[in-house]
Amino acid sequence: MKVTLSVIKADVGSIGGHTRPSNKMLHTIGEMVRSACSTEKGLLLDGMVTYTGDDIALIMSHRHGVGAEPVHKFAWECFLAATEIAKQQGLYGAGQDLLVDAPSGNIRGAGPAVAEIEFERDPRSSYRPAEAFLVFAADKCSPGAYNYPLYNIFCNPMHNGGLLLNPKMHQGFTFTIIDMDYKDKDRIIKLDVPERAWDVAALLQNPDRFAVEAVHSRYKPEEQIVSVSATRLHNIAGKYTGKDDPVAIVRTQGIFPAPEEVVEPFLLGHFVAGDARGSHVMPIMPVAINTPVAGAFCLPLVSCLAFSMNPDGRFTEEYVDIFGNAVWDQTRLKVQQKADEWRRQGFIGSTMASHAELAYTGIVDTLKALDEEFFIRE
Repeated sequence: MKVTLSVIKADVGSIGGHTRPSNKMLHTIGEMVRSACSTEKGLLLDGMVTYTGDDIALIMSHRHGVGAEPVHKFAWECFLAATEIAKQQGLYGAGQDLLVDAPSGNIRGAGPAVAEIEFERDPRSSYRPAEAFLVFAADKCSPGAYNYPLYNIFCNPMHNGGLLLNPKMHQGFTFTIIDMDYKDKDRIIKLDVPERAWDVAALLQNPDRFAVEAVHSRYKPEEQIVSVSATRLHNIAGKYTGKDDPVAIVRTQGIFPAPEEVVEPFLLGHFVAGDARGSHVMPIMPVAINTPVAGAFCLPLVSCLAFSMNPDGRFTEEYVDIFGNAVWDQTRLKVQQKADEWRRQGFIGSTMASHAELAYTGIVDTLKALDEEFFIRE
């Protein structure tokens, strides 16, 4: 049967600043998800609620397809309910990521981060009898945060030995890359790798403008492996409203990369645009699920959960918290040290976000006022 996996995430309020949503917000949405999974409602096959930093994520399976209005409307109602609680509790940023009054159809482009994949769940399949996948959720960073790991997973055998050892992966992949600066419609390009890996690199080096939106198998072109929520909040709102905090789904095993190959690039703690006020370039820290923002600088965070799915489209009773394992402790320490050293440079040069990002902050008004004081020396 056809199953759709949808991950929808939003910041709709948090305790004491940009830290974490309240337990009441999480409980309320959790009850709504449980009800939507019930036999009476039947909207969802399965679902769960998590948070990363101040963002609440809905992880859902259903049979309604990608961009389905009933599922997206349900997610919007969940976030509205949590927003009302945040207002009652006096939390910071209540409803922050809900950028329209009432979205028509699906909520992609309305503020929340959305990643979705539809696939055939068939235990009799000769090449995909089991369904395994990873869900990534990032906070305090831009949608280009996944450019570095995804390039290394699908283009670089120095990072992913499966590109050499798995003959079905050896046939390559198709990248869908979106131009996030194009506001009217989705402007995308599709590039086959490994043949055009250098062209992919030429685009992904600019994560403020270009981001991976999807990756498909070329062994089975109908099989989508990756979905990323590659949209820019400031392009929707026309002003700075917080970072974009992307989610990503990556299907694993069999004809796709193994989970170990997918998470390996995160050992680096690569630099992304984000941090407090979205104004700096900082290393991203892999963290356990349900981790609040508590350290200096509002370090960019990313969580990762590993799931399996039974033939009925339901998640297994347990999941694996990939970055919650002690094996990532050394990476976290390294990232904290990198951040500490990097921020010693303050506001000078490449430590701050690009001017494309800063254009949506208050520094624009300061520069405009100073511009009028410049004069030509005789």
